[in-house]
Parts: sequence; structure tokens; C-alpha cells
Amino acid sequence: MKTNQDTLSENIYLVNLMQQDFIDTRLKKIGLTAHQARTLNYIGFNPGVIQKKLANYLGKQDATVTNILKVLEKKDYIERKIPVDNERQKNLFLTGRGLELTKEIQQIFADLNNHVTNLLDKEEQYQLKKLLKKIQ
Repeated sequence: MKTNQDTLSENIYLVNLMQQDFIDTRLKKIGLTAHQARTLNYIGFNPGVIQKKLANYLGKQDATVTNILKVLEKKDYIERKIPVDNERQKNLFLTGRGLELTKEIQQIFADLNNHVTNLLDKEEQYQLKKLLKKIQ
């Protein structure tokens, strides 16, 4: 009988923990949580997005997203703008500070990708991607 450490799912879990630790450690240095970083990144790629779409992307309740946005707004990373044609809706945009921070966030994820891919040759990377997509 295999021990828990010998299973494929345990190995995937351990890789995930390594990734989370890498990301969390780097994000902490720039004063962000993973949810805040994902929020900034999403708004950066989707300027003017509404909170409902952001909540769907994050898989979080509206109230939770509201709290994340309040913190980011207080730190001057985002701004909410009310469109002329719909006063009930608020569109989300990065500020200049937020835009600069997203560059750092994207570099953290690029560094993680480089850390992982440098351990594998091109064929191994291809095979691993193929296998991971198969089990998703």
C-alpha cells in the first residue's frame, strides 16, 4: 500500500504549496495579499470592469470583494468611477500607483514560471502541460 506521500495528488498538492509560499512571500514584501494581487491584475487587464464581474472572477462574495476594494482604494491603487449613464454602477480602474504595482505582480508570476520551467527541458514542459490539462 502506498503512503500518502507517494500519491500523485499529494505531489501536486506539495507543488501547489511551494507555489503559494513563493507567491505569498514575494507579495508580502510589496504589502499585498494574493487576493489583492489578483484583483489588481484583473482590473489592469480589464479597465472599467464592474465589481460583479470581478467577484465572479475571484469566486468571492460581493461583500468580500467590497472589502478588498476598500483597502486597495485607501492605498491609492484603484479608483471607482461612476458612469454618467448609470449612477448605480461603479467602474474600476488602476491608478498610476496601481499600474506600477501590477508590473511587480506580473514579475513575481514570471519569476515563479521561470523557477519551475528552468528545472525542465522543453519536451518535459510540453508533456507536463499536456498531462496537467488532461486531469483538469
